[in-house]
Amino acid sequence: MRLYPGPLLGVVVRVLVTGWLASLLVVGCGGSDQVSGGDAGEVDGGGADADLPLEHRDQVGEHPKVLPFEYLREDAGDPLTAAEVTSFTERYLELLEHTRYFETIADRVHGWPRSDPQQRYWYGTWWSGVRVIKEIGQVTFLHGAAGADNNGLRTAQIMESTCYAFRLWTEPELEQLLRTLIRGFSSWILAMESSSHPDAGVLMTRASYPEPVLSADRAGDIWIDYGLNRPGEPNGATTYVHVPDNPYWGDIWVKNKRSKDDIGAMLRSIAQVDACTEELGDPARDDLDLLYGLYFRWARRVVDDWYGIATYDEDLNVFIPNEGLANYVTVENAECSAMLALNLAGRAHPGGVECGSGIAFADWAVAELNNSSAQIIRTHHEAAANHALLANRPTLALDLLGGLAERITHFFDAFQEGTQPQGYSPGDYAALMMHSANVGVPLTSQEIRWLMARFDLAHASYLNIPPETFDIFSPATPDGEYPFEPGGDGVFFNDLGLLLGACTSQWRNPSARPILDCDRVRDWR
Repeated sequence: MRLYPGPLLGVVVRVLVTGWLASLLVVGCGGSDQVSGGDAGEVDGGGADADLPLEHRDQVGEHPKVLPFEYLREDAGDPLTAAEVTSFTERYLELLEHTRYFETIADRVHGWPRSDPQQRYWYGTWWSGVRVIKEIGQVTFLHGAAGADNNGLRTAQIMESTCYAFRLWTEPELEQLLRTLIRGFSSWILAMESSSHPDAGVLMTRASYPEPVLSADRAGDIWIDYGLNRPGEPNGATTYVHVPDNPYWGDIWVKNKRSKDDIGAMLRSIAQVDACTEELGDPARDDLDLLYGLYFRWARRVVDDWYGIATYDEDLNVFIPNEGLANYVTVENAECSAMLALNLAGRAHPGGVECGSGIAFADWAVAELNNSSAQIIRTHHEAAANHALLANRPTLALDLLGGLAERITHFFDAFQEGTQPQGYSPGDYAALMMHSANVGVPLTSQEIRWLMARFDLAHASYLNIPPETFDIFSPATPDGEYPFEPGGDGVFFNDLGLLLGACTSQWRNPSARPILDCDRVRDWR
């Protein structure tokens, strides 16, 4: 399970290469009946700036639903044969089948149930800090008092993968899961609304905690127990704040001081999910339009606050924390890709930020020292590339894709030999490869072989996990405690579905060398 609690400006990164000793880049962490809800069409985004349209297509304009330029990379390594691709595809599908991948996700994603008779705004996200307990057949999701942090790191890639799967198989269950996740993203902003503070503007929480509730959304009822988080235990990086008059869930508690750890992943994923707009029905498109309206306005506010992330204090006063976790480092463009991604998301143009390929002067030094820091940098770079394409800025996007390819090649020999920088996770490096490929970087044959080897490790590992771990609601699954996030080797559980983008991401490169037999994948379900 990824938490990225490490320090990007909590650990001091001293960069001597330019003679500039600097602290770089910070990471974070380490009910009333008077509510409205229902479908997203009833939600107006509250304090969001009114001069930006809610419809994301009106803001970014029409963009090609394909990669709008030719981008080639010289191959390296032995090309894969068709037989190798077919064999790997079968192993990959067996992995998805054993883990019941999308069904397992749908079983565990939660927030507020759609089955709620009061019809409050329903949604679901992926969590940390949750115990899954089955007792006399009843499943409980028990949230710990410390609460969750950086849920976007866990939910973003699941939302992307669900979009890829829905494009492949167009199943109503996948569309419903995608809607639930899209609305989950929106919930992190909607939860910060207070009827008594209508001028607070658009803010984002780390996590929100309504009253405990029984969900009947799945075949088996789920008791979602938020009791220990009302309020929970502060951890230094964040405090629980009481919002007694939220217009969607009534009396809730939120975690303040939003960290930037997962913002790059979140911005990247909302751009990738644009691929599903044509396949989604009208209610789901309304959900997606609300999501874009909220996040574009939030990104614009961060830029206008000079790259600081505003939040509530315990008295619901709006402020920008002094801590580095809530502020992007603008000195020497240290977090250039992040600044670029926020401008592109907020206004669909670079806002005067020039990042070249997206590789900043201290990126390699940071990556050598701290994995958490490296992932914050690379996810914002991925987000910038995605939003450049969404905003129909192909020249900018092409430069950023070249930088993503450089991120892969810079450490490839070390990862292949097992001598990668201490703390730089192979799982995160595999994610870099897949996210880069899904936004248009064609992987070389040797990179594909390395990625296949990671999935073969995952195949061996996850298939060794008892099947009941992935089917907690089955009557055959005994009482007991089960992991919320099933852990395995090779590839993080949340990333297993990203490989489907090789068949269905709208910006996959036509010159990409195959890693999956996409016809076989389409015929699988």
